[in-house]
Amino acid sequence: MTTLSKTLLAASVTGLVAGSIVDFGGFNLNPAWTVALPFGAVAYGLFLISFMLEKEVAKFDEDQSKELQLIQDHFTPVEPKHMPITRPAIIQFPTQKFGH
Repeated sequence: MTTLSKTLLAASVTGLVAGSIVDFGGFNLNPAWTVALPFGAVAYGLFLISFMLEKEVAKFDEDQSKELQLIQDHFTPVEPKHMPITRPAIIQFPTQKFGH
């Protein structure tokens, strides 16, 4: 499990427990605390998605690093034919006077 998965799992457990206590405990609390239960459910859904895709992401990263290594092995840098301009070129256009 990655750190993201562990964090989402901890957030979902905390949200579900706190939301269950607030919603089903019969306490007279501020109604804003009822957001904890849906937060726990959303965090649990995100945990499931990240946990299922963990191996796929690792395989994708491995494939991309192999591909990048192949490109770097077969790439020969091209030498510039001209020296780069060390100062900017200034172009001045002749001004035209409009009117009489």
